[in-house]
Amino acid sequence: MTELVTQVLALVAFFAFPALQYVLLKRFSIREGRPELFYLPAYGFRLVVRNIPGKRSLSEIKYRALLREVVPAGDGASVATFHDTLLLQREDFFLFPGFDQVLVSFKLIGKESDLFFVHTDKLGAEISRFPIAPSVSLIADYSASLKNLLNFDVKLAKRAEVNAERLVEAFRAVKETPDQEQQFLPTRVRDVG
Repeated sequence: MTELVTQVLALVAFFAFPALQYVLLKRFSIREGRPELFYLPAYGFRLVVRNIPGKRSLSEIKYRALLREVVPAGDGASVATFHDTLLLQREDFFLFPGFDQVLVSFKLIGKESDLFFVHTDKLGAEISRFPIAPSVSLIADYSASLKNLLNFDVKLAKRAEVNAERLVEAFRAVKETPDQEQQFLPTRVRDVG
């Protein structure tokens, strides 16, 4: 009987240890690779995967950024729908500690009542321009593998959303102090994986 109990305990330990490691790593990974929104006077706004203070490398990074407009329900449709404008979709191999991955760069131009989202390259040159309606949100989706010492690569998948109201708030803050670097929070961050 003691042999049976010993074998059962050995089997449980054999399967429980890796499972416990994986659960702990998933919990740890929630804090890694967080999206953040910055304003740099020379270039404009940047929504980034923050890894400058990080200690882990990310690999197999895939990301896309889009502007999403919510089209309300109306005649012939009982539910709202989305109209998405893809800004970019890319892949990168690695993101090392001490660096941020820029998901999308942009400027906000105009007046509060007539504000435009200007998609730019990393140096601030205009690529395209879109009016900001109250129902518009900037969305950045990304996934990556988090490297760690236990040789379990944990997959991160997140969605950062910045709604029109937060864009207007950022525009106001930058207008007050245009020569100062500033940090803003996305409206919402969803952990998918």
